Amino acid sequence: MFSNLQIRPAKPHRRRPSMAARAGISKRRISIVPVSTSNNVPALSFMEGLFGEEFPEAFASGELRPGKSKKSILDLPAELLTVICDYMSKVDIKRLRLTSKKLALNVDLRIDRVYISPNRANLGSLQRILQHPRYRNRVHEIVWDDAQLQEYPTLDSFRNVVDMDERRMRTVVESRLDESIWGCDDDSPDYHSLELDDFFTNDGRLTEVAKGLLLRDNDQFSRDIIARNATTMSTEDSYLLYQRLYQEEQDIIKRQVDVAALQRALGDFPSLRRITLTSEVWRPWNLYPNYDTPFYRSLPPGFRKPSVFPWTGYRPQATIAQPAHPHKILSERGMDSLASDWRGYSIIVAALLNTSNSQIDEFIIDAGNESIGISHQLFASPNSDYSNTVRMFRHLHLKRLKLVINSQSSGSGPDSIHSSGLLKRALHEARHLEHFEFDPHWRARSHQYGVRASFFDPMHFLPENLLSRLRTFALRNVQVEENKLQYMLEDMVSVEQVTLDNIGLTGDEGSWFHFFNRLKLYYATSPMVSRPNFEWKKPFEDEDDDNFNYKRCYLVDGQLVAFLYENADCPFEYEGGQQLGFNMGWVVDDWDKSYRVKRIW
Repeated sequence: MFSNLQIRPAKPHRRRPSMAARAGISKRRISIVPVSTSNNVPALSFMEGLFGEEFPEAFASGELRPGKSKKSILDLPAELLTVICDYMSKVDIKRLRLTSKKLALNVDLRIDRVYISPNRANLGSLQRILQHPRYRNRVHEIVWDDAQLQEYPTLDSFRNVVDMDERRMRTVVESRLDESIWGCDDDSPDYHSLELDDFFTNDGRLTEVAKGLLLRDNDQFSRDIIARNATTMSTEDSYLLYQRLYQEEQDIIKRQVDVAALQRALGDFPSLRRITLTSEVWRPWNLYPNYDTPFYRSLPPGFRKPSVFPWTGYRPQATIAQPAHPHKILSERGMDSLASDWRGYSIIVAALLNTSNSQIDEFIIDAGNESIGISHQLFASPNSDYSNTVRMFRHLHLKRLKLVINSQSSGSGPDSIHSSGLLKRALHEARHLEHFEFDPHWRARSHQYGVRASFFDPMHFLPENLLSRLRTFALRNVQVEENKLQYMLEDMVSVEQVTLDNIGLTGDEGSWFHFFNRLKLYYATSPMVSRPNFEWKKPFEDEDDDNFNYKRCYLVDGQLVAFLYENADCPFEYEGGQQLGFNMGWVVDDWDKSYRVKRIW
C-alpha cells in the first residue's frame, strides 16, 4: 500500500546568519575610536526629541516611563485661539467651531459688519447680533442695501427679465468655454469644431460637452457653474417665491421696520465706524455676490432672481416705458428733496443727525462699476436732503468719504451741480476729512450708456483747506484740463496715495507722457512735500472691447512710481503720449479683484 510513497530527502541544515550579518555589519574589532567619529554620534536626547512620541518604549529608562502627553489645539488658551483665528477666513472659522463643543464656546465668529434692508433675513440677523453680549461689540460697519425689489404682475414679465439676466451670465460662461477650447494642447479638430451652440440646450442648461470642458479646468469657478446649473429652479417656482419676498418687502417699508432697526443699530454698536450705502447686493449676473448677506444665504439653491436697477440705473434691453421714469426724475429742477428712488440716503443722513455715536468717521457710497449714484439734484439747488448732508458733515468727524453721483440729465444751467457751488460748500464743512474718493460719472466707461461728458474743474468743487489735508485721493470718470489737474495735485502737500481712473486729459498737449514728466520735475524740486504713490487706470478702448473684456482695465502703479522717484523709464510713449509703452502696466478686472495679468504688448 506504500508502493507509490515517495520519501523526500531532508533539507540540509544551514546555520541561520546572525542579525548583525543580516544588517550588513562585519565583525571587526576596533580598539581605538577616533574622537572626530565619536563626536558625530547623535545624542540620545536628540533622537528622543525626533522619535520619542512615536516610539516611547524605545527611550524608556528603568521603569518604562509613559510617552509624552500629546497636545492639541483644544489645549490652547482662548487668547491664543483668538490670535490664530485672526489669520483664518470667516468660512474656516465656522468650520473650526463645528469640530468640538469647546471650540464653539471659545472661538467667536468674525462679525464685523451687519446688513439692513427691508427683508426678514437681514433684519432677523441684525436683531440676534444686537442681543449677543460679545458680537455687538465687534461690529464696525453697517451696510444699507438700497436695491428695492420691483413688481412683476405677470409670470411672463418675470420670465423676460430672468432670461435677459441669464443671457448675460451665459456670456461669461461662453468666454470661459471658448478659452478652454483654444487653450488646450489637444491637436484633435474635435475641440476646434465646437460652436457656442454646442454648450447650451434650448432651455439654457449646460450640455454634456460644456460640463466636460469645465470639469477639465477643475477650478472653483467651473465647479460652481456646474453646481448652479444642476440646482436651477423652474421659472414658475422662482416667481412664486419672488412674489412673497416682494410683498414682505413692501410691508416692511410701509411700517418702517428697517428705519427703526437702523436707529437702534447706530446707538447699540459701540465700535461702529463705517456706514455704507450700496446698490450692489442684488446683481444676478455675478456668480459671487459682492456682499454675502443673510438674505442671499437664505434663498434656496437655484433661485432665479431677476435683476434690480436701483437709483434709476441704465437697463439693458429696456422697454420704451422704462427709461421714461429715470429721465423724468433726473430732469426735474428745484426739488424739495430727493425722490424715493434714493430712499436709503435720506433715511441714513437723517438717522446720523440724531445719533450720539461720535466714533463714526467713514461714509461710503458703493455703486460698483455702474454709472449710477446719488442724484446730482442733491447738489444742484437747495433742498432738505442737502441741508441734512451739510449738518451731517458738521455733526460727524468724518475722515473718509466716497461720493458717487448720478449725473444723467444734469445739464449745465445755473441750477446745476457745476454752477451752484453747493458741493464745495458742503465739503468745506467736512473739516476732518483725510480720505476722499470722487466719481461724478462725467466720462463713460466702455460698457456704460447715457453718461453726459463734462469737464471737472477742481476750483469749482474742492475747497483749498481740503486739498492740503488729504492723505488719499481718488478721482474717477471725468475729463480735466492737464494744468488744472497738476495744480490740484501740487496743492495736496500731504497726500500719500493718488488714484486716477478713466481720466480724459485735455489741454495744449493732452499727453500723459508730458504730464507725468512735469510732475516728476515738481517732486524733484519740492523737498518739503510728500511723495505719493500713484495708480493710473484706463478701461479697454472700443477696439479692444468685446463681449468678454469690457470690464477690464489697464493699470500702472509701481512702474509709474519708479519713474517719478527712481529715474526709471516712463510708462507712457512720447509719440501719442496717451498710450502705454511696451511691457508697461497690468491688465486688471473691475469685477474680479484677484485678476492681475502682466501686460506684454
